[in-house]
Amino acid sequence: MADPITIETVIAGRLRDAGHLNYGRRGGGTIWQHTTIPRLSAIDRPTLSDEETKRLGVSRLREWSVDGGKSGSLEDAIAALNVPPVFTDEEREVLERVPAEWVELHEFRTGLAEELGRQVGLTIMTLRQKGAVENELRPGPDRRQPWIRRAPIEGGADVG
Repeated sequence: MADPITIETVIAGRLRDAGHLNYGRRGGGTIWQHTTIPRLSAIDRPTLSDEETKRLGVSRLREWSVDGGKSGSLEDAIAALNVPPVFTDEEREVLERVPAEWVELHEFRTGLAEELGRQVGLTIMTLRQKGAVENELRPGPDRRQPWIRRAPIEGGADVG
């Protein structure tokens, strides 16, 4: 079993920009993903109403999440990280087909959707949120091209 995740483990890594959200007239938000704990992410966002701002006494919030689900606090997120992710049957079916080596995401997703007879984009997203796959822009001349691979499994965790 892997070492337990602690506040020190979280602090030892950092958050990287993983996307942006638009909250209309209240401004934008930023999605962050932890660099060494891919299951951990956060959203920095504006409060959504004047009432929320008054009630909380702040105009911006950080919301933590694990495996794509909201956590009440960083402490709650750390507790959730110390429990292995739970995979649905659909996630297991897709994950079994993700190669260990990098492949081009669009071709993989299109071929797999055809093979399974259903869309797989959301399933790939949830697998990424659970730290089971990595998908990134690969280095090279056409950096806009996203690629995917199965994430290395720490501590021999089982996806079945």
